[in-house]
Amino acid sequence: MTLRHRLTIEPMTTESFAPFGRLLESSAMPADRRVMTPSEFECDGATTIHTIWQPSAERSFSRLERHFGVTQTFFQLSGSPSVVCVAPPTDPDDRNAVPLPEDVRAFLIDPGRGFSFGRGTWHSLDRFVLAPPGATFVILNVDPNPTQIVDYVDGTSLRFSDLDTDSAPVRDRVDTGPPLEFEV
Repeated sequence: MTLRHRLTIEPMTTESFAPFGRLLESSAMPADRRVMTPSEFECDGATTIHTIWQPSAERSFSRLERHFGVTQTFFQLSGSPSVVCVAPPTDPDDRNAVPLPEDVRAFLIDPGRGFSFGRGTWHSLDRFVLAPPGATFVILNVDPNPTQIVDYVDGTSLRFSDLDTDSAPVRDRVDTGPPLEFEV
């Protein structure tokens, strides 16, 4: 039997999101001049930019992923309110170091600001769109994209040297506890 772990949606603020990354926002908004605020983006390869269409769909998941070579960054361009789920980074050298279910949090995305995951931050593979029809996002990523994905239903961990091209990732068993799905 698969257990359900219900997540409470919370506001995405600079303070609440700090353990997972940073928000991209203006440092000031004066009425009389333009302000350019530097934003950090790190990647260990070629920067890629894609547009993602995410339809409104089921709001449950069993897999979390983390990226080792990028501070993956998102901007919501349009659409319905959306949520992203995250957990703090764990030891990248310990394949069994995966987040506890109680460490996973759900944040309402503010479409007026971008957000950037810190390296190794665990996160849901999708953004969860709360109403039809869906939402459009821009993602800044890296090529190649070393990634680990953990499934809380079957306790598997997959380590990809590049998420897009590695057809034979390293497969491990990890202790994620009883089969579990997260629900937003």
